[in-house]
Amino acid sequence: MINKLIANISISNIIYHNWFKVFFVFIIGQGAVQLIQLLSGFFLIHWLSVEDYAQYSIAFAFQSTAQVLVELGVSGSVVALVGNRIHDKKVLGNYIKGGKFFRNRMFFIVSLICIIGFPYMTLQHGWPLHITLLLLLCILLNLFFTGNTAFYITPLMIHRKLKEMYNVQLTSGLFRLLFLWAAYLLSVINSWLAAFTTCVGVFYNGERFRKKSQEFIEEPVSSDPKTRKEILSYVKPVIPGIVYSAFSAQISLFIIGIFGASENIAEVGALGRLGQIFVIFNMASSTLIVPYLARQSKENLGKKILGILAIGSCIAIVLITIGFSFPKPLLWIMGEKYSHLREEVGLLILNSSILFINVLMWDMNCSRKWLWSWIPIVSISSNVLLQIIMIYTMDLSSTYNVLVFSIVLSVFNLLNKILVTIIGLNKTKNEINLLPKE
Repeated sequence: MINKLIANISISNIIYHNWFKVFFVFIIGQGAVQLIQLLSGFFLIHWLSVEDYAQYSIAFAFQSTAQVLVELGVSGSVVALVGNRIHDKKVLGNYIKGGKFFRNRMFFIVSLICIIGFPYMTLQHGWPLHITLLLLLCILLNLFFTGNTAFYITPLMIHRKLKEMYNVQLTSGLFRLLFLWAAYLLSVINSWLAAFTTCVGVFYNGERFRKKSQEFIEEPVSSDPKTRKEILSYVKPVIPGIVYSAFSAQISLFIIGIFGASENIAEVGALGRLGQIFVIFNMASSTLIVPYLARQSKENLGKKILGILAIGSCIAIVLITIGFSFPKPLLWIMGEKYSHLREEVGLLILNSSILFINVLMWDMNCSRKWLWSWIPIVSISSNVLLQIIMIYTMDLSSTYNVLVFSIVLSVFNLLNKILVTIIGLNKTKNEINLLPKE
């Protein structure tokens, strides 16, 4: 009895030590990567003119949207579908190959959308044709290179090789920052050069992730139809929602790009950089929370989800308080060109906090496979209706009103995700009650 107790205590200590080590590496590694990205972003706000930053912001919005559209949640499905078979190299390799099958086909469709949509968006602002074409080329290159990054980072994540993962990202991030600094000192920095450095970094990351992941996977020559069918069955219910979220995530920049001037685009883009402080929390959700919840049994699942949600809410409340009470340090970071955006800073932090909780709820729902066909029908139709009403009733040519527009949408989306979580927990409770009593 005593030996068994000692063995249980030893196992618990090992588990605790391993999770503490993973969490510590995540905080240091992701914190360093995030710091480099923040520095690059904020330096660009200072180094680029308002016109150049407006161009860069629109290109970044298109690039981010296109990346989500080309993935359609396929790369993210690998973790959930592999489950506890992470040590089976063939299983992991099959899912990665199957996911790439869909991504390669979506690349051509999304590229065509970018080729038509991006010049149309920039046309009304009178930007030079060669700038538009160079930015478009950067968008397409980035879209092509992100394939390796999206799929080959997965084996490193699920095997908790966070140190190797962050070393790669830190190397590319530092190179980009130093290159941008040199371009600034030489007075040659501009919007398309800033966008091109992102492409180079993504290419480097993808190649390094691909090489480092080979010890964990055995990728077949061709994808397995059965695996492709399983992946498609997993993502099919949420594809409409992913397509919608691809645009809604950048809705502020797209709205201001249509109704506002270049100055407003630059303001929304600069404020969006402040939202980058939430990336480390969003990454914690996908890197730590998703694998953790995917492996949990159904017992006490509700308490674990509520505990995670409580921690996330506390973080959000602290940041919202800082955003409204102490905006000056944040305005100082953005520079003199944007020092008049005092009220807008608080609204941006509020919206980013709500979006963070949205991401947390979404990741938890996906980790438990609470994805049903009715979800996109209800959420998208109601969201589109709400947006139409606000577009016709609000003046969306100002930065302030666009932020209010985004906050209303974020709150509405959060309510949808909370509803899904409640239904999922209730379904899990019913399944537990149906289990035979021992």
